[in-house]
Amino acid sequence: MSLATNTKLTDNTQWGLLLAIAGYSVFSGQDAIVKWLVMHDYVIFQVLFVRSLTISIIAFSVGGKTGMLGVLRSSNKGGLALRAGLLLSAWLCYFTAAKYLPLPDLVTLYYAAPLIVTVMSIFILHEKVNAWRWASVIVGFIGVAIAANPTGRAELWPALLVLVAATFWAFATMLVRKIMHAEPTINQMIFTNGGFTLLCGAFMPFLWHTPSLFDLGLMVGLGLLSGAGQYLLYESFRHAPASVIAPTEYTALASSVVLGYLVWHDLPTHTGIIGAVMIVASSLIVMWGERKGKGS
Repeated sequence: MSLATNTKLTDNTQWGLLLAIAGYSVFSGQDAIVKWLVMHDYVIFQVLFVRSLTISIIAFSVGGKTGMLGVLRSSNKGGLALRAGLLLSAWLCYFTAAKYLPLPDLVTLYYAAPLIVTVMSIFILHEKVNAWRWASVIVGFIGVAIAANPTGRAELWPALLVLVAATFWAFATMLVRKIMHAEPTINQMIFTNGGFTLLCGAFMPFLWHTPSLFDLGLMVGLGLLSGAGQYLLYESFRHAPASVIAPTEYTALASSVVLGYLVWHDLPTHTGIIGAVMIVASSLIVMWGERKGKGS
């Protein structure tokens, strides 16, 4: 079955968890590249434009005519457009706040998203959130708070921006699960990234800053990583409930620690190591709980 026609939801939770962990690990690489580019004075709209254009070219190549027709004929254009708008808003809020908040505060606040997803999955998706899933989210959030080791009191409005970004991301996650039964993964990628390309492209005559070949390569590489991460994450929601997937987002912090050391020679603190252990434990809790539930 082709990518453009595969819309079947399955009940393979373990596979969904592995896909989600892989996807969030890829997103850690994305965040490292974005941090590099923002530190070199590239505006987010330009970074998003090259990233989304790269993903769109790949998605069009894979989806082909069938994918394009699927997007044009989709009865879920409203939901797809809303999700794209939520994701774009989350990006803009998060990276605007990043200019004003210390990274530990930023990470701690943003990782409220999985908890928001779990709570929202009850009311929006009517999913049953068992004790294992709640324990996983709570342990993971505590682990992130310890690893981030936030210091000082953040300014109010940037902190609110991060919480808004986390809420936007949580709503977008809900929409992925809601429309996954009707929209193939590749169609969602075509719609979302095509919209990003058009919107951000409208600002390029005013905001474009000609990059070096190295930085341009990073922007294209960002698109490749983001495309792979999107596909893995979309597919994970085809196999597992949103409340199960949510805690796996914490595993991205472990990848971020590795990238931070390789790129900026940042070593984790003692609190970072303790937090990382708890973050890994949070994912193991939900995986063990799901396996125990299937075996009972």
